[in-house]
Amino acid sequence: MIKREADYCIRTILHLSRPEHRKHPVPVGELATQMAIPSPFLRKILAKLIDSGLVISHRGRNGGLTLNGEPAQISLLKILQLADDKGLLLNQCLGHNGSCTRKGSCTVHGAMQKLQSVMEEHLESITFDQLT
Repeated sequence: MIKREADYCIRTILHLSRPEHRKHPVPVGELATQMAIPSPFLRKILAKLIDSGLVISHRGRNGGLTLNGEPAQISLLKILQLADDKGLLLNQCLGHNGSCTRKGSCTVHGAMQKLQSVMEEHLESITFDQLT
């Protein structure tokens, strides 16, 4: 199950991907209200999205947020991994650090690895231009 932070990251990118929000910066308060994200939590996830280069913050009177790039180039997988890199793992043994001590002898690992790959490939194929 994805965490609330991942859900809020998805909502943020989804809102900024909409054609009507691509021309002008969206004020943070408007984004929080429209997407039902508490302001303190939004500021926390915006730090991740800005640091990753996916979102640009514009200061000043007409400031706000814009998407950095095209929605067609941002996959659902990318956002989910950014929000919580372990949130999509079916099991901890499938993580990138190879933490499983039974990797060579476990009869389930191969099947889980295939399922993990299928899920990640599918999420990679879903882009935000398809979702808006």
